Amino acid sequence: MLTERQQKILDVFLEVPEESKSVRDFAEFGLERTTVFRDIKKLVQAGLLEPEGKSYRVNRSSDAYLRWDLSRSPNYREIVRYNPALLGNYKPNATFLLTNNQMLELERAGVVPGATEAKEKGKLYDRVLVSLLIDLTHASSNLENVNISWLDTKTLLEFGEKPEGLTEQQMRIVLNHKEAVSFLKEHGQSLSFIKRDLLDIHSLLIKGLLGDPLAAGVLRSVIVKFDDCKYLPPDNPHLLKDIFEEFCEKANAIENPYEQAFFAMIFISYIQPFQDGNKRTSRIAMNIPLVKRTLAPFSFSDLRGRDYTFGLLAFYERGRHNFLADSFTTAYKKSAARYAELVMHINEGGLLGTISA
Repeated sequence: MLTERQQKILDVFLEVPEESKSVRDFAEFGLERTTVFRDIKKLVQAGLLEPEGKSYRVNRSSDAYLRWDLSRSPNYREIVRYNPALLGNYKPNATFLLTNNQMLELERAGVVPGATEAKEKGKLYDRVLVSLLIDLTHASSNLENVNISWLDTKTLLEFGEKPEGLTEQQMRIVLNHKEAVSFLKEHGQSLSFIKRDLLDIHSLLIKGLLGDPLAAGVLRSVIVKFDDCKYLPPDNPHLLKDIFEEFCEKANAIENPYEQAFFAMIFISYIQPFQDGNKRTSRIAMNIPLVKRTLAPFSFSDLRGRDYTFGLLAFYERGRHNFLADSFTTAYKKSAARYAELVMHINEGGLLGTISA
């Protein structure tokens, strides 16, 4: 934890991270050189700065430098190609993307009170999934730059009332989300990370949105490039098929449902197996292990768009998953708490409207 003065010194370095500075450059702060030197040494020990002769600069491997670097225009960064080691070196149930503490926090948050017992009656957990239908459709559509409110999403899905200001394509994105989440709701107990199930989810999400309708629900045969990122996904169709099958095999072998969910969320996006709709597919599919075990699902409602985008960017270009893991853990605890409150409300006699799926 940095002191206010140390943070101020670090902020000065971060103004132009590629430039080095010496202790005397901080004379304008009115601080003694000994005081500045001591604080800079602390920043070096924390891994935030590194010495360069008699001066110092931001450590290029630090989180602070990475945040600065990936916040710049991609024109300033080098092209980064798909790294097979990220998936290849992952050993299910032996290596983990989530830390032990994160998994403990997620396990404590994810239990829906009474849902396991009520699930046998086919009632209580279904109510959670009805809520997920609105929440995930709204949040995931927003992440696709569809500016629709939660209330407009609810009235559209419940009553068919079309909100103003949406294009036909944007409306299709929202309604496709409804179909995909409904598919998860109805078949979640039998779904897994096999090719057929993932292709089915993709087909529902992308229906009517591609110039080539035959590209829905199949692995891509075209090259995918990003405008806002220097990452290049695998471009050989035969290699892509092998990578996708390796992903499916490893995803299905993971025993911890939270690790399994996060693995799917980050690697489907990284592999980019489809011509379009990869992140949408990952956001629906990651809920499979949670729904399968009657745990609180993840709606993405509490995951800020910037944190999500930065987390994926850090993984794409630097192979760093920790940023998205932190954001996922924090957001999941918030949304899981709301689903727990919903169940408590129902148990106390509260009513919840249903949506025709």
